[in-house]
Amino acid sequence: MLTMKNLPLSLALAAISGALTLKSPAEWSPRVRRAYVLAPGAAIGVIVAAALRRGAQQGRELAAAGRVDLVTPATAKSDGGADCPAPLPSYVRTNAGSQRTTTIALTALAGAVGVASSGILALTLVVDERMETWLLRRGAARPRLVMAVITAVTSLVLDLIMDSKDAEHASP
Repeated sequence: MLTMKNLPLSLALAAISGALTLKSPAEWSPRVRRAYVLAPGAAIGVIVAAALRRGAQQGRELAAAGRVDLVTPATAKSDGGADCPAPLPSYVRTNAGSQRTTTIALTALAGAVGVASSGILALTLVVDERMETWLLRRGAARPRLVMAVITAVTSLVLDLIMDSKDAEHASP
């Protein structure tokens, strides 16, 4: 049987989603539209950068403490069978340059995530406008109300699906 874990929360989120859909972004000022696109992307980029930096720092600390063994060097036989460690591959050796390169790569990744987030938000503005226009052409007297109902129902359905998947994973 399909049930929601927290029905009041699901209903509240669906109602909020629907209510936010009632106001058309076309009515927003250019400054608000720009903030809608850029602010979340910048925030997500900063959050991702902080998480990646913290993860990299924790990895370095664990490796320095000897608690993590990312690569165990193989031993090679040379000169009469004595074991001697094989040289580490270049991707394992650490130096100041590789840490800087890693930092640059992680910063670029965080920036890309932020830019992608802003791009998706910009795309939602276009989709919203086209959907409203499509509904108007089809004779909808109140297209924003239709969109709000669709948004609320979609929110409830997705919540129901996610809760049923969580229940499947929780049961033995």
